[in-house]
Order: sequence, then structure tokens, then C-alpha cells
Amino acid sequence: MAVPAVTRLLWSAAVTLVTLTSGLTLVRLLAMPVELGYDRHMYVRFNEAAYPGLAYVGGVAELLAVVVTVPLAIVERRTNRFRLVVMSGFLTIGALLLWALVVQPANDVFGTWSRQPPPLDWHAWRMRWELGQVGNFVLTNGALLLLLTAATGRRRVTGRAVVPFLRRPSRGSDTGILGLREEQVP
Repeated sequence: MAVPAVTRLLWSAAVTLVTLTSGLTLVRLLAMPVELGYDRHMYVRFNEAAYPGLAYVGGVAELLAVVVTVPLAIVERRTNRFRLVVMSGFLTIGALLLWALVVQPANDVFGTWSRQPPPLDWHAWRMRWELGQVGNFVLTNGALLLLLTAATGRRRVTGRAVVPFLRRPSRGSDTGILGLREEQVP
């Protein structure tokens, strides 16, 4: 069965964007052992030199990965790949939320440290940021693994949507959007 060009484009975009976010989190993870050995002044200097704009690039890439995964799930709704794509989407959304709720607030606090000395509890902010990056790495790599598993497996059309409300009624069918006959509707 031939896969339409739009579907191939969505797959390419989803895998590329999730791979990009995974790579960005890997960079942060690889730098972590070195960063944890820095005192607070060196830590601030390192972050200012190593990560300018990286947080925003990563955030935009994660947001775009979510945006692309939704139509991909809709396109794959009648195939055996649907569940894996949806699970990947949930992990990608989780990574984006983790970044927005844990990592970005720490980035905002770090940004104030170049104008004033880091606070005495600076290590708590550092650990929040570092652990947020670890969580982001786990979620984005899980999403990537699920996408690659779905993409490389044999694609089978199931003939029906995995989730009933995504199923279109067939022409001439006496069933509604949920697949229920009129007499079954409460």
C-alpha cells in the first residue's frame, strides 16, 4: 500500500523534530558532570557562554514536535501505528510541559545572576535545572523510540479507527459518529 506524500512528510518532520529535541537534551546531559563541579560564579559564566538561546531553540523545537505529532496521529488513526504515535505525542507534550514548568523558570532565575550575585540557595536552582534536563532527556528519547518503532514496523490498515470517535461512518451506514445505531443511543 502506497503511503501518501503528506503522510511521509509528517513522519519526516515528527522524527526530525523529536530527534532534534533529543539531541539538545543529550548535549545538556553530557555537560552535566562538568557543570556540577563548578562553583556558583563559574556555573553562571558557563551557562552564559554555553547556552545562549539554546533554551528557546529547544522549546520551539519541542512545541513544533507536538504540533506535527497531532496531525500524524490523525493520519495514522486507522493503522497499527496509531497507538505508538499517540504515546510518543504524550511523551513529547510531557517533555514540553517539564521544560516550561521546571527548566524555563530556572533559566529565568539564572538570567538575573549576571546582574547580581547568585543567591545562597543557588545550588537548589541548579539541581532543579539539571534534573529537569534529565527528565526531558528521558521523555524525548522515549518519544523518539516510540516514533521509530512505529515508523520502521510494518504498516497495516485496520479498516477502523483505533479510537471510536475518530472513525468516520461509512456511506449509507445507519450508525452515528460513535458507531452506535439510533436505537442504541441513550
